[in-house]
Amino acid sequence: GNVLIPNSNYCKFEDWVMPILEKMLQEQEAGAKWTPSKVIERLGREIDDEASICYWAAKNGIPIYCPALTDGSLGDMLYFHTYKSEGLVIDIVQDIRRMNDEALKSKPRKTGVIIL
Repeated sequence: GNVLIPNSNYCKFEDWVMPILEKMLQEQEAGAKWTPSKVIERLGREIDDEASICYWAAKNGIPIYCPALTDGSLGDMLYFHTYKSEGLVIDIVQDIRRMNDEALKSKPRKTGVIIL
């Protein structure tokens, strides 16, 4: 990207996210299925920071859809994690189905979109 971030921030992020990815792989081996929105929800539950949009979305059961989950530092961490432990699968198609189903079957639920 075109954002200058100190390398120490990437190191802190790696130290935080790698154990979460390892737990997610173990949960997958026990039957969990991961989608980008479920990964974001999981990170929101783990972050413990009330300034985080992901924290509040997870706390309130609001899905965050991100088809480009691998575009950025999280994608790098997922890549690096495959060298430590192969096998974590993130199924984007399930999110597409879920997002479209929410739009098509929203009655009487009201839905909306925030694009960042």
